[in-house]
Amino acid sequence: MGVDIKSLVPINEISNEAGDIAILTALKRLEAACGEEDIVFRIGGDEFVALTNSENKEYADEIVKEISSHNGEPFKYGEMEIPLSLHVTSYKIEERVLKYSELFSAMQRKLDGVK
Repeated sequence: MGVDIKSLVPINEISNEAGDIAILTALKRLEAACGEEDIVFRIGGDEFVALTNSENKEYADEIVKEISSHNGEPFKYGEMEIPLSLHVTSYKIEERVLKYSELFSAMQRKLDGVK
């Protein structure tokens, strides 16, 4: 799964600390939606990956659905409540050995809607 925070730049314009909280909130949403055996990590500024060993597409679709169901829910920054939405997509990686650059490129293409 590839995950990207929607509109992180305006959040960072409020403050870098608000952007950091947005990143941590996104990571927590991912971890909460994924299973214990799944691997979740941040690969770039506002981009994350969740890897699962499951061959079940429905499993991945449920994770996407769960993460997306929280879109628009705010996080607190001081007295402010800032809405946070994530763009989430799932895809199957066919390669048996995968380099970081290949994973990042594949995820970016998928998030951008390119095959």
